[in-house]
Amino acid sequence: MELIDPGETTEATGDVIKYDGILCPGFVNTHCHLELSWMKNKIPEKTGLGEFVIHVQKAKQAALQEEISEAIVLADIEMQNNGIVAVGDISNTDYSFEVKQLSKLFYHTFIEVYASMPWMAEEKFEKAKSIYNALKENNLLGSISPHATYSVSEPLFALIKKHAEKYTSILSIHHQETMDENLLFLNKTGWMVENMKKLGIDYSWFESTGKSPLESVAKFLPKVNPLLLVHNTFSNENDIDFALSAFENVFWCVCANANLYIENQLPDIPLLRSKTNKLTIGTDSLASNHQLSVLEEMKTITYAFPEIPLHEVLKWSSLNGAQYLGIEERYGSFEKGKTPGINLITDISKDLPTLTPGSKSIPIV
Repeated sequence: MELIDPGETTEATGDVIKYDGILCPGFVNTHCHLELSWMKNKIPEKTGLGEFVIHVQKAKQAALQEEISEAIVLADIEMQNNGIVAVGDISNTDYSFEVKQLSKLFYHTFIEVYASMPWMAEEKFEKAKSIYNALKENNLLGSISPHATYSVSEPLFALIKKHAEKYTSILSIHHQETMDENLLFLNKTGWMVENMKKLGIDYSWFESTGKSPLESVAKFLPKVNPLLLVHNTFSNENDIDFALSAFENVFWCVCANANLYIENQLPDIPLLRSKTNKLTIGTDSLASNHQLSVLEEMKTITYAFPEIPLHEVLKWSSLNGAQYLGIEERYGSFEKGKTPGINLITDISKDLPTLTPGSKSIPIV
C-alpha cells in the first residue's frame, strides 16, 4: 500500500475517487463468541449476568448442530460486511474452526477454560489442550485462556499459566462484568453463590479473599504476557491502578452494547482513558448483542461520552486491538507496507467531527 499526499507530488496517481465521509483502517474486534451466534434474540435483555448465564445454559441444552454451524457462517459474513478485519474469538469447542480456515478475517482463538471445582482442573485442562491441538492442526492461531476470575479454580489457573508462559500466549479474561463478582471475593455474598447452585456448581469450598477479583487471582496470571481484561463494567480507580501495577502489558476491552444488554450499565470509560491508552473494542456475542458491528459499539460510546474525540475511539477500534493481538505489522493503521483494510464511515457530523445515529461503515478494501 502506498500513502500519497497529492499536495506533495506531481506524479500522476491514476483515477481519483472522492468519498463523502472519513476513511479509517479495518476494525479489530477483540472480543467475540462466534459459537453463541445462534442465540441471537433468544436471551432476555437487562436481567443481570446471573440470569443471563442461566438462560444461556438452558438454551445450550436445546442447541442443534446445524443451527449452530449456520449461525457461525452468517456471523463471520456479518463482521466482514461491517468492516471488521480481525477478531479475538472465544471458543469452547472446535465448531468454528472450519469457518475460520476459509474466512477472509484474521482470527485469534481463545480456547476458554472454566471449572470452579478444584478436583475438575486436570480433566478440563486436558479437554482444552485437545481443542488447542485441533486448532493448531487446522493452522489457526490461538491460546488457552481462563474464562473469568470467579470461574477458574487455583489448580486450573496454575495449569493455564504454565501453558501460557511456555508458549508466550496472549490471554483474555472476563473481568468485573457484574458487581456480584466483587462481592464473591470480598465476602462470599451475591447471586453467584446462590445461582451457581442452580447450575449444579458447588461453591462450598470457596473462601473469600477480602480483595478485588483481579488482585485475588493475579498470581495465577503471567506478568509479561499481553492480557485483555474484558468488560470492566464495575472497575473502579483502585482496580485499574492495581492492574496497571501488576501486569506489564494489560489492555482493556469495552463491549458497550453487551454491557447494556446484560447489566444495563456501561463501564466508567472516562476513568479508564484517564489511566491508560490501551482500550480496545469488542462486540461480545449475538447472545448479548443485536449485531456484530464495531461501529455500533463506537456510536454507543460516543453517545454516552460525547467528550471523547472520534480519533481516539477510532484508535481503540483498530490500532490498539491490532497491538493486543500482535498483528500491528499488518493491521490497525495506514502505513506503507501494511494491508489493514479500508473502511468508509459515512454521515459524519463534520463540525467536531463525530459519529451520528446514521453513520455507517462501508468496507472499501
